[in-house]
Amino acid sequence: LMRVEGWLFLLLQTVVLVLLGGAVPSFAFHAPLSLMPRYSHTSTTTRPVMRCDAVSSGAITELMQEHDPILLFASKLLPSDTAVDASALYAWCRRLDEICDQPGADPLETQEKLVDWQYRFDQLWGGNPTDEMDAALVHCLQRNSIPRKPFCDMICGMQSDAVDGRRVATMEELEEYAYQVAGTVGLMLLPLLNAKNMKDAEYPAICLGKAIQLINILRDASPDAALGRIYLPQDLLQAQKVQNEDVLALKSSSGYRNVVESVSNRAWKLLEQAEEGRTTLPGLGPLFVQVIVELYRGYLDELERRGYDNLTVEGERVKS
Repeated sequence: LMRVEGWLFLLLQTVVLVLLGGAVPSFAFHAPLSLMPRYSHTSTTTRPVMRCDAVSSGAITELMQEHDPILLFASKLLPSDTAVDASALYAWCRRLDEICDQPGADPLETQEKLVDWQYRFDQLWGGNPTDEMDAALVHCLQRNSIPRKPFCDMICGMQSDAVDGRRVATMEELEEYAYQVAGTVGLMLLPLLNAKNMKDAEYPAICLGKAIQLINILRDASPDAALGRIYLPQDLLQAQKVQNEDVLALKSSSGYRNVVESVSNRAWKLLEQAEEGRTTLPGLGPLFVQVIVELYRGYLDELERRGYDNLTVEGERVKS
């Protein structure tokens, strides 16, 4: 997340757009990146690596246009070399996300695909990419000292989605999930962006990713319900006497809206923390972060205007 480019790719969410938290940010429970193993730049220098010239930039552009149009717009601001590496990261995260978001997919089959994805990642980390897009990520890893842990944490987060009737027990669990599926993206991007101080930059990067994920969850409550998923914390729903059956049926209530407001407030706080840490980025990075923060605050403002009803608006289902 260090330059204009990195912050931008936190929009990824990949997927899935995925999540949120308690008073202590989930980042606090993870070891400093300086202690984590990083990609060995010598691991692929003695073996042939698949050329990634054939990777269609058009295909990646289509992915961004469909899933992250804001990201596509912002990517135009990136230096060409950084854009290539960031695009390789985006493609890896997006393809992982799509494994988990297939309507009607058998959870067991999804788990098997995720096991295969972990194997593919282990192979490309060792310099043996499976396809051209994996090869593009290998080249990115060769040029940047990116830690391995965020990739594995993201896969772990996706595995938690590969179940029937996905539920999240508490705010703490939701924030951990948000770190896994979105905060990790910022950590992947930091080495690309040359932050003034990597350690200081990690926390705001994670906050921005988690805020985006929480907002995506609020935005996508209706399509998630169609998949049988409820990401709002069960303990908060139960405290407000909200039944899961009503959420899945897109029935809004005052208790449900209270829970949405609580999650929205947490997302707002995370945006503030990301905003406060934007000066850890060089160049136009701080300005770029401010643009992202304001865009997502805009959704939270709109949600408040609607009375925190993210299921129905004047009798119509919310459009994502």
